[in-house]
Amino acid sequence: MIEGIIFILRTGCPWRDLPACFGPWNSVYTRFRRWSEIGLWALVLDILCGKAKGKTRFLDATHVKVHQDAANPAGGQQNQAIGRTKGGLNSKVTALVDRCGMVLQITLAPGHMADVKAANEIVLPRQSHLIADKGYDSDRFRTQIRDNDSSPCIPARSNRKNPEPHHRGFYRKRHKVENFFQRAKRFRRIGTRYEKLDQTFLAMLHLASVLDWLRYGF
Repeated sequence: MIEGIIFILRTGCPWRDLPACFGPWNSVYTRFRRWSEIGLWALVLDILCGKAKGKTRFLDATHVKVHQDAANPAGGQQNQAIGRTKGGLNSKVTALVDRCGMVLQITLAPGHMADVKAANEIVLPRQSHLIADKGYDSDRFRTQIRDNDSSPCIPARSNRKNPEPHHRGFYRKRHKVENFFQRAKRFRRIGTRYEKLDQTFLAMLHLASVLDWLRYGF
């Protein structure tokens, strides 16, 4: 079952095209839906996050293009983390990673939502250095970080009247979270969203994160 689900994640093929060597496609899909509903892969990811390294955390978001087959979910796009941007229909994936670029949290939001608003679903780390780009330059967000006994490292927007300084040495390492997105999007099911439901797409994201941990995190 797991091998069949990973095959779908890696290749992005329709469930009905799953090779017979993995068993009946509907059985594999049903098992995947059940595991998605109980949040199995999220639980596995939480266990792996116990191996997180350092006190430095990196936060960023990326867009995932929504395939036309996923563009008409039941209940409407607004209820399934699908939003319209200049580039068409997108979903926004926000990730928090440790100093080695291993994902600790991952969330889903409509593509048109601002990065700093999408980060509201992230549980901010305590007693850490949180590095993010200009999209997170918000007084409220900085206050939330400091309330958790953490220090923000966020460059100020160009229109700031009183910009706060940031540590350039820490900020140079922000590519760690970008590297995670690059690795995750090698999975075809992550590079493009084929899932109509946000629950199943988030399960795919969690599974990709678990596989990333198993390959690079130890």
